Amino acid sequence: MPVSKKAKIQREHRKGDKEGTRAPVKANGLPVKAPKPTSICANCRKELVNTNLAQLEAHAESHDQKAWPKEKCWPEIFKG
Repeated sequence: MPVSKKAKIQREHRKGDKEGTRAPVKANGLPVKAPKPTSICANCRKELVNTNLAQLEAHAESHDQKAWPKEKCWPEIFKG
């Protein structure tokens, strides 16, 4: 009896699960993306992606610049 495409895929998935090499997927079949690293603003506690420096600087400029410069909002990223 011929093996269906669905059975082949299921066999590959079981093999990958056993070996630990299968990438995690959602129920609809899309791959699960790894979470991006984030940082929390020290002033307003807003959580932003810390790899986007332009976004962090723009957010820091929304605060009072004399009291809360970007070095104070994100001390681990912008070393003053």
